[in-house]
Amino acid sequence: MPTHQSLGGATDEELLQRMVATHPDRFGNDYWALFAAQVAPRLPARPVMIDLGCGPGLFLRDLSTRYPAATLHGYDVTPAMIAHGQRLTYAGATPALSLLDVAERPLPHAAGSVDLVSMSSVLHVFDEPLPTLAEIRRVLAPAGVFLLHDWVRQPLSTYLALRRENLREGEVEDLRRGFRLFPVHNKYTTDDWQWLLAEAGFAIGHQAQLRASHRIFVTTPSATGVASPRT
Repeated sequence: MPTHQSLGGATDEELLQRMVATHPDRFGNDYWALFAAQVAPRLPARPVMIDLGCGPGLFLRDLSTRYPAATLHGYDVTPAMIAHGQRLTYAGATPALSLLDVAERPLPHAAGSVDLVSMSSVLHVFDEPLPTLAEIRRVLAPAGVFLLHDWVRQPLSTYLALRRENLREGEVEDLRRGFRLFPVHNKYTTDDWQWLLAEAGFAIGHQAQLRASHRIFVTTPSATGVASPRT
């Protein structure tokens, strides 16, 4: 699958450091308040959790602190991300971190065995998201949660201003990476995401926009509208 590095021209290390630096802003108090209200009540006492596109492992570290009895798994396509996550200290369970391109290989989990799959700022990169959504639905328990947190479409001027403010990029770097990534980050509207989730067999229980650039969908498997399985 494509990566943000290949699309935007950054190195693995540059993206890694950017994700580490921006983690507190992306997963701050508002995020965890939403998680506590909308996700936590749906989880069992000892949940099995997957972070798909786990990056440097910081979200899994947060989950380990909040759910010390959980079984945690993280998957990413970038070796530097997995290596960083393996060096972290976890307050509770230490996650199993593995290299995996879910666009090419299925998740190594039995059907209906996972209580939470989280995917943050990753699914928009996939050329064909429906097979991956079908795979997520396959591994989720009937009452499991798919937590999607991803980019929604913005005007070009708004998007470039956001990059300058949040990433503190210089003008030349901003123009180069910003124009490369604009069509990738702004691929889907909220309505598009809602359609994709419904088409893949997910019912949206709650959604919110904590940041102008991203929308969160708390979903569970539904009985209809299932996407075609991987072939």
